[in-house]
Amino acid sequence: MTGRRIRSDRQVDILGVLTICVYGSWFYGFGVLFDDIGDDLEMSAAALGASFGAAQALVGVLALVTGRLLDRRGPIPIFGVLGPLGAVALGTAGRVSDPLLFGALFAIGGGLTGSAGFYSLTQSLIVRLDPDRSMERIIRLTIWGAVASPIAIPLTEVLRSTLGWRLAIEIPAGCAFVAFLIASRTIDTRIGGAELSGRRWRSAIVDSMRDPVIRWFVLASVSAAAAISMLLVFQVSIMRWAGLSAASAAGFAGARGLLQLLGRLPLRRALSRTGSWRLLAVARLCVAGSCLVVLVAGSPLIAAVYTVLAGTSIGALSALDGIVARDVLPADDFGSLMGAVALLVAIGGGVAPVVAGRLTDATGDPVAAGVAAAAAAGLSVLCLTAARRHRNIRSRSSVAVG
Repeated sequence: MTGRRIRSDRQVDILGVLTICVYGSWFYGFGVLFDDIGDDLEMSAAALGASFGAAQALVGVLALVTGRLLDRRGPIPIFGVLGPLGAVALGTAGRVSDPLLFGALFAIGGGLTGSAGFYSLTQSLIVRLDPDRSMERIIRLTIWGAVASPIAIPLTEVLRSTLGWRLAIEIPAGCAFVAFLIASRTIDTRIGGAELSGRRWRSAIVDSMRDPVIRWFVLASVSAAAAISMLLVFQVSIMRWAGLSAASAAGFAGARGLLQLLGRLPLRRALSRTGSWRLLAVARLCVAGSCLVVLVAGSPLIAAVYTVLAGTSIGALSALDGIVARDVLPADDFGSLMGAVALLVAIGGGVAPVVAGRLTDATGDPVAAGVAAAAAAGLSVLCLTAARRHRNIRSRSSVAVG
């Protein structure tokens, strides 16, 4: 038992390194390169937002494929084929000069690597590797993920300022390529003792979406993704607009990622005192506050407040989303259903930067975009409350019948 536990922990650590490489390769670093890419390729803020949004949307579409592959075939086709192909496409985007080709390659590369290495896939894999200890291992994985932003954002800024934005895309993409190949050779293909699903994908999705708890949970997740996507894409640009230098804005954005640890390290103790649903609602409320605070983060003091508030809340969300999903979604088709949720979340996260970019282009400042992000985060809390209410009603009905 001890040997199996150590092996499982080691596999979670490998997934953690993969998380750093994949999230860092484009999801966090894109905001740092935003202005340089726009100037060089003559792309507007809306067009750049659309490129990022298309990658987010493709993550969701392909998450249906990778989630089903995980349930039916295990992780090897995902880590050994799809992920590396995405890293190649992403790196190639750094070589092209045509704006449309850049947008297409960036979207394909981001979509493939994200669907193969983001939390919707890796947390599903953890649940299958060791269902009994999945909660603490999800927390362990997201602790690794917490250092993705503080590594990726400052490193991307260093690469941008010294080597140019093109190599600042290519080098992280190469790291993601290597990480996928290592994971494909080391992750247990037996997926613990779990049985691979034989149920038809459509049946699993349709049956699950009849449940009001799942419907409200998904709506809450989509709203939260929209808020966070707008915040992460525009945080550096917003802080620069508010008065910070490019280097300072990137530094505070990177520190925000590091402070995600403040939202994850205490989670075990917090979960023993307060339920995961309540903690998730509080974290999303704090995200709403962060979207407003960043608009006035023109001084180091206010930027530090934003860094702590956003870092802690987003850090907790990454773990709590997976923990609550484990409580909501059926275990037999967990990967497929997480893939379906990821698709809808990606639509919300993909459309949001486009809307924020248009608002910024139309108004000339990011105030409306920040307010929209805060409103989306607030909506996610209301939807989560509705999901919890339906879950409690169902639990009371089950007790009464019993």
